[in-house]
Amino acid sequence: MPEYLHPGVYVEETQPGVKPIAGVATSIDAATLGALAVELRRAMRTHVPNWTDSNESDPGITLVEVFAFLAESLLFCADQIPERARAATWRAAAALAALGHDRAASGERLKRPLFFAGRLLDAATLTAEQDYHREKLRRHNRAVFGYGVVSGLAVRVEPAAGAGGSHVVIEPGYAIDRNGEEVSIPCVARVHPPVQGDTAFVTLRFWDHPCPLPAATGGLPSGMPAIEEASVIGVNPEVIAPAFALARLVRSGGRWQVDPNFVTPRVSQNRP
Repeated sequence: MPEYLHPGVYVEETQPGVKPIAGVATSIDAATLGALAVELRRAMRTHVPNWTDSNESDPGITLVEVFAFLAESLLFCADQIPERARAATWRAAAALAALGHDRAASGERLKRPLFFAGRLLDAATLTAEQDYHREKLRRHNRAVFGYGVVSGLAVRVEPAAGAGGSHVVIEPGYAIDRNGEEVSIPCVARVHPPVQGDTAFVTLRFWDHPCPLPAATGGLPSGMPAIEEASVIGVNPEVIAPAFALARLVRSGGRWQVDPNFVTPRVSQNRP
Protein backbone atom coordinates (compact mmCIF):
# COMPACT_ATOMS: atom_id res chain seq x y z
CA MET A 1 0.00 0.00 0.00
CA PRO A 2 1.48 3.39 -0.97
CA GLU A 3 2.37 5.64 1.97
CA TYR A 4 0.97 9.16 2.40
CA LEU A 5 3.42 11.97 1.56
CA HIS A 6 1.33 15.08 0.79
CA PRO A 7 -2.38 15.63 0.05
CA GLY A 8 -3.01 13.68 -3.14
CA VAL A 9 0.59 12.38 -3.30
CA TYR A 10 1.78 8.95 -2.11
CA VAL A 11 5.03 6.98 -2.26
CA GLU A 12 5.70 3.30 -2.95
CA GLU A 13 9.14 1.71 -2.68
CA THR A 14 10.25 -1.76 -3.78
CA GLN A 15 13.69 -2.69 -2.56
CA PRO A 16 15.71 -5.25 -4.58
CA GLY A 17 17.33 -8.26 -3.00
CA VAL A 18 16.22 -10.85 -0.49
CA LYS A 19 13.73 -9.81 2.15
CA PRO A 20 13.34 -11.96 5.26
CA ILE A 21 9.78 -12.93 6.08
CA ALA A 22 8.85 -12.07 9.62
CA GLY A 23 7.69 -14.97 11.75
CA VAL A 24 3.99 -15.19 12.48
CA ALA A 25 2.03 -17.15 15.01
CA THR A 26 0.33 -20.31 13.76
CA SER A 27 -2.75 -19.76 15.90
CA ILE A 28 -4.93 -16.78 16.80
CA ASP A 29 -6.76 -16.37 20.07
CA ALA A 30 -10.44 -15.46 20.14
CA ALA A 31 -9.84 -11.82 21.17
CA THR A 32 -7.43 -11.20 18.27
CA LEU A 33 -9.74 -12.92 15.82
CA GLY A 34 -12.66 -10.79 17.02
CA ALA A 35 -10.63 -7.60 16.63
CA LEU A 36 -9.67 -8.60 13.08
CA ALA A 37 -13.32 -9.26 12.27
CA VAL A 38 -14.33 -5.82 13.54
CA GLU A 39 -11.63 -4.15 11.43
CA LEU A 40 -12.70 -6.13 8.34
CA ARG A 41 -16.33 -5.10 8.77
CA ARG A 42 -15.30 -1.46 9.22
CA ALA A 43 -13.20 -1.57 6.04
CA MET A 44 -16.02 -3.19 4.09
CA ARG A 45 -18.49 -0.51 5.21
CA THR A 46 -16.07 2.16 3.97
CA HIS A 47 -15.12 0.64 0.61
CA VAL A 48 -18.27 -1.35 -0.26
CA PRO A 49 -21.15 0.47 1.46
CA ASN A 50 -23.79 -1.43 -0.55
CA TRP A 51 -22.72 -4.84 0.81
CA THR A 52 -25.17 -5.32 3.66
CA ASP A 53 -25.73 -9.10 3.51
CA SER A 54 -22.98 -10.68 5.65
CA ASN A 55 -24.53 -14.08 6.37
CA GLU A 56 -22.70 -17.29 5.44
CA SER A 57 -24.80 -17.89 2.31
CA ASP A 58 -23.74 -14.60 0.70
CA PRO A 59 -21.33 -15.10 -2.26
CA GLY A 60 -19.13 -12.30 -0.93
CA ILE A 61 -18.41 -14.32 2.21
CA THR A 62 -17.39 -17.27 0.04
CA LEU A 63 -14.96 -15.07 -1.89
CA VAL A 64 -13.40 -13.77 1.33
CA GLU A 65 -12.93 -17.36 2.53
CA VAL A 66 -11.32 -18.35 -0.80
CA PHE A 67 -8.88 -15.42 -0.61
CA ALA A 68 -8.06 -16.29 3.00
CA PHE A 69 -7.34 -19.89 2.00
CA LEU A 70 -5.08 -18.78 -0.87
CA ALA A 71 -3.23 -16.28 1.34
CA GLU A 72 -2.60 -18.96 3.97
CA SER A 73 -1.25 -21.32 1.28
CA LEU A 74 1.07 -18.63 -0.11
CA LEU A 75 2.43 -17.79 3.34
CA PHE A 76 3.10 -21.46 4.00
CA CYS A 77 4.99 -21.85 0.71
CA ALA A 78 6.83 -18.51 0.79
CA ASP A 79 10.05 -19.88 2.30
CA GLN A 80 10.11 -22.75 -0.22
CA ILE A 81 10.20 -20.49 -3.31
CA PRO A 82 13.74 -19.66 -4.56
CA GLU A 83 14.54 -15.95 -4.65
CA ARG A 84 14.89 -15.97 -8.46
CA ALA A 85 11.44 -17.49 -8.88
CA ARG A 86 10.04 -15.13 -6.26
CA ALA A 87 11.27 -12.10 -8.23
CA ALA A 88 9.75 -13.49 -11.43
CA THR A 89 6.47 -14.08 -9.61
CA TRP A 90 6.50 -10.51 -8.32
CA ARG A 91 6.98 -9.17 -11.86
CA ALA A 92 4.15 -11.35 -13.16
CA ALA A 93 1.83 -10.23 -10.35
CA ALA A 94 2.68 -6.57 -11.01
CA ALA A 95 1.98 -7.02 -14.72
CA LEU A 96 -1.37 -8.67 -13.97
CA ALA A 97 -2.26 -5.85 -11.59
CA ALA A 98 -1.46 -3.34 -14.32
CA LEU A 99 -3.65 -5.25 -16.77
CA GLY A 100 -6.44 -5.17 -14.23
CA HIS A 101 -6.28 -1.36 -14.29
CA ASP A 102 -6.06 -1.06 -18.09
CA ARG A 103 -8.75 1.01 -19.66
CA ALA A 104 -11.04 -0.07 -22.46
CA ALA A 105 -9.34 -0.76 -25.77
CA SER A 106 -9.54 2.12 -28.22
CA GLY A 107 -11.51 -0.07 -30.64
CA GLU A 108 -14.34 -0.59 -28.15
CA ARG A 109 -17.26 1.77 -28.62
CA LEU A 110 -18.10 4.19 -25.85
CA LYS A 111 -21.58 3.99 -24.39
CA ARG A 112 -23.30 6.40 -22.03
CA PRO A 113 -26.55 6.07 -20.10
CA LEU A 114 -29.73 7.37 -21.74
CA PHE A 115 -31.71 9.57 -19.38
CA PHE A 116 -35.45 10.14 -19.59
CA ALA A 117 -38.23 11.41 -17.34
CA GLY A 118 -39.04 8.90 -14.65
CA ARG A 119 -35.79 6.94 -14.89
CA LEU A 120 -34.41 5.83 -11.54
CA LEU A 121 -30.99 7.39 -10.95
CA ASP A 122 -29.34 4.62 -8.97
CA ALA A 123 -25.66 4.32 -8.07
CA ALA A 124 -24.85 2.10 -11.07
CA THR A 125 -26.31 4.62 -13.54
CA LEU A 126 -24.44 7.56 -12.03
CA THR A 127 -21.22 5.53 -11.97
CA ALA A 128 -21.69 4.61 -15.64
CA GLU A 129 -22.08 8.32 -16.47
CA GLN A 130 -18.83 9.10 -14.63
CA ASP A 131 -17.02 6.21 -16.34
CA TYR A 132 -18.13 7.42 -19.78
CA HIS A 133 -16.69 10.92 -19.36
CA ARG A 134 -13.49 9.67 -17.72
CA GLU A 135 -12.80 7.10 -20.44
CA LYS A 136 -13.47 9.66 -23.16
CA LEU A 137 -10.88 11.98 -21.58
CA ARG A 138 -8.35 9.11 -21.32
CA ARG A 139 -8.76 8.26 -25.00
CA HIS A 140 -8.35 11.91 -25.93
CA ASN A 141 -5.14 12.15 -23.91
CA ARG A 142 -3.68 8.94 -25.35
CA ALA A 143 -4.52 9.84 -28.95
CA VAL A 144 -3.55 13.52 -28.88
CA PHE A 145 -0.69 13.64 -26.35
CA GLY A 146 0.54 10.11 -25.65
CA TYR A 147 2.15 9.80 -22.21
CA GLY A 148 4.93 11.48 -20.26
CA VAL A 149 5.75 14.76 -18.57
CA VAL A 150 3.70 17.80 -19.56
CA SER A 151 5.52 20.31 -17.35
CA GLY A 152 7.86 20.34 -14.35
CA LEU A 153 8.62 17.07 -12.48
CA ALA A 154 12.40 17.51 -12.68
CA VAL A 155 14.28 15.04 -10.47
CA ARG A 156 17.50 15.67 -8.56
CA VAL A 157 19.44 14.17 -5.64
CA GLU A 158 20.50 16.47 -2.83
CA PRO A 159 22.12 15.91 0.59
CA ALA A 160 19.72 15.27 3.43
CA ALA A 161 19.80 17.53 6.44
CA GLY A 162 21.40 16.04 9.52
CA ALA A 163 23.51 12.92 9.66
CA GLY A 164 24.50 12.48 6.00
CA GLY A 165 22.54 10.56 3.41
CA SER A 166 20.56 12.02 0.56
CA HIS A 167 17.03 12.70 -0.69
CA VAL A 168 15.51 12.29 -4.12
CA VAL A 169 13.67 15.54 -4.86
CA ILE A 170 10.81 15.71 -7.39
CA GLU A 171 9.67 19.15 -8.47
CA PRO A 172 5.95 19.98 -8.82
CA GLY A 173 4.49 19.31 -12.22
CA TYR A 174 1.91 17.66 -14.43
CA ALA A 175 1.96 14.48 -16.51
CA ILE A 176 -0.13 11.91 -18.38
CA ASP A 177 0.43 8.23 -17.60
CA ARG A 178 0.26 5.33 -20.06
CA ASN A 179 -3.47 4.89 -19.51
CA GLY A 180 -4.19 8.54 -20.34
CA GLU A 181 -4.77 9.53 -16.72
CA GLU A 182 -3.76 13.05 -15.74
CA VAL A 183 -1.31 13.03 -12.83
CA SER A 184 -0.38 16.06 -10.77
CA ILE A 185 2.21 16.68 -8.05
CA PRO A 186 1.26 20.06 -6.52
CA CYS A 187 4.33 20.56 -4.31
CA VAL A 188 7.95 19.52 -3.96
CA ALA A 189 8.22 15.84 -2.95
CA ARG A 190 11.20 14.29 -1.18
CA VAL A 191 11.70 10.53 -0.97
CA HIS A 192 14.52 8.29 0.21
CA PRO A 193 16.77 6.57 -2.34
CA PRO A 194 16.98 2.75 -2.24
CA VAL A 195 18.96 1.10 0.52
CA GLN A 196 20.16 -1.73 -1.73
CA GLY A 197 21.17 -2.02 -5.37
CA ASP A 198 23.02 0.32 -7.70
CA THR A 199 20.19 1.38 -10.03
CA ALA A 200 16.56 2.38 -9.58
CA PHE A 201 13.83 4.29 -11.37
CA VAL A 202 11.77 7.18 -10.05
CA THR A 203 8.30 6.42 -11.41
CA LEU A 204 4.93 8.14 -11.46
CA ARG A 205 1.40 6.78 -11.84
CA PHE A 206 -2.22 7.67 -11.19
CA TRP A 207 -4.14 6.08 -8.30
CA ASP A 208 -7.86 5.96 -7.59
CA HIS A 209 -7.66 5.87 -3.80
CA PRO A 210 -10.86 4.84 -1.95
CA CYS A 211 -11.12 6.81 1.26
CA PRO A 212 -13.71 8.22 3.68
CA LEU A 213 -14.49 11.86 3.08
CA PRO A 214 -13.04 14.24 5.73
CA ALA A 215 -15.37 16.49 7.70
CA ALA A 216 -16.95 19.53 6.03
CA THR A 217 -15.88 18.64 2.48
CA GLY A 218 -18.28 20.17 -0.01
CA GLY A 219 -21.01 20.09 2.60
CA LEU A 220 -21.13 16.27 2.55
CA PRO A 221 -21.34 14.24 5.78
CA SER A 222 -18.08 13.19 7.41
CA GLY A 223 -17.06 9.60 6.70
CA MET A 224 -18.96 9.26 3.41
CA PRO A 225 -17.06 6.94 1.00
CA ALA A 226 -15.16 8.84 -1.71
CA ILE A 227 -12.43 8.35 -4.31
CA GLU A 228 -9.29 10.47 -4.08
CA GLU A 229 -7.57 11.00 -7.44
CA ALA A 230 -3.97 10.73 -6.27
CA SER A 231 -0.50 10.40 -7.73
CA VAL A 232 1.97 7.74 -6.62
CA ILE A 233 5.73 8.32 -6.75
CA GLY A 234 7.70 5.09 -6.88
CA VAL A 235 11.37 4.27 -6.32
CA ASN A 236 11.61 0.82 -7.88
CA PRO A 237 14.15 -1.45 -9.62
CA GLU A 238 11.77 -1.76 -12.61
CA VAL A 239 9.12 0.30 -14.38
CA ILE A 240 5.71 -1.39 -14.38
CA ALA A 241 2.96 0.04 -16.61
CA PRO A 242 0.86 2.16 -16.33
CA ALA A 243 3.61 4.02 -14.46
CA PHE A 244 6.43 5.65 -16.41
CA ALA A 245 9.91 6.70 -15.34
CA LEU A 246 10.71 10.30 -14.47
CA ALA A 247 14.41 9.53 -13.98
CA ARG A 248 16.94 6.75 -13.54
CA LEU A 249 19.11 6.72 -10.42
CA VAL A 250 22.60 5.24 -10.33
CA ARG A 251 24.91 4.73 -7.36
CA SER A 252 28.55 5.61 -7.94
CA GLY A 253 31.18 5.78 -5.24
CA GLY A 254 28.52 5.08 -2.63
CA ARG A 255 26.45 8.12 -3.66
CA TRP A 256 23.21 8.29 -5.64
CA GLN A 257 22.86 10.58 -8.63
CA VAL A 258 20.47 11.08 -11.54
CA ASP A 259 21.63 9.33 -14.73
CA PRO A 260 22.23 12.17 -17.23
CA ASN A 261 21.88 9.76 -20.17
CA PHE A 262 18.32 8.78 -19.29
CA VAL A 263 15.69 10.45 -21.49
CA THR A 264 12.52 11.34 -19.59
CA PRO A 265 9.42 10.60 -21.71
CA ARG A 266 7.41 13.67 -22.63
CA VAL A 267 4.00 13.86 -24.19
CA SER A 268 5.32 15.27 -27.49
CA GLN A 269 7.66 12.26 -27.83
CA ASN A 270 5.07 9.53 -27.16
CA ARG A 271 2.10 10.29 -29.37
CA PRO A 272 0.72 7.05 -30.89
